[in-house]
Amino acid sequence: MGAEGIEEHIGRPLHPGAPACRPSGPGLRSTGAAAPAWAPSARDARTARGERTRRELVEALVDLIDGGEAQPTTQRAADRAGVSVRLVYHHFGGVHGLLLAAIALQSERHRHLLFAIPPRGPAALRIKALCRQRRLYFEEITPVYRVAHARAANGAGLDDLLAADRSVLRGQLAVTLAPELVASGGASTDVLDALEQATGWDAWRALRDVRGHSAPSAERAMAFTASCLIG
Repeated sequence: MGAEGIEEHIGRPLHPGAPACRPSGPGLRSTGAAAPAWAPSARDARTARGERTRRELVEALVDLIDGGEAQPTTQRAADRAGVSVRLVYHHFGGVHGLLLAAIALQSERHRHLLFAIPPRGPAALRIKALCRQRRLYFEEITPVYRVAHARAANGAGLDDLLAADRSVLRGQLAVTLAPELVASGGASTDVLDALEQATGWDAWRALRDVRGHSAPSAERAMAFTASCLIG
């Protein structure tokens, strides 16, 4: 799940169709050196400006959500970005598209927190390290996820973004706890399914929002459950 559609494009390829510039006019002679084959056009400037606007709108929405707004509007995002609300609809089709872009951005921005944990050493230490990563990651992405679930639970595109995130988290479990999964034999898929549910964002949200755990105590509860599942 990347955020390519909202990332700012800084270095764009040269435009292959532009004519070469050649010297002409009285007293000018060609030196034989290759002339530039491309020069910036008004279209390129508009494209770059559009990408900047997209990025500014997405970051404006993230800032609003991180600031505590549970129901940010297109008008609020546009005002914070300093652009017309019309541009929200032009670039994203409305607040739903903007919210999807915000989820993609936050996931991509904080994905580095989910680094690989080698499948060796005591399982308890690996589980502890894995749950610490998830605590850091979930705490960063929970605000936008919470808003998405509240106002766009059935919206097109959201399920795909969440599924991509779950796939990354499941893959990390499969690698980090590979020895324990192998030892479970024919039940390995069931154990992995249970671990995915117990250490995913839905479980984190239940611990934090429903049970009222602090982030450290939610991390401990998640690690305890994962340890019980692998025996």
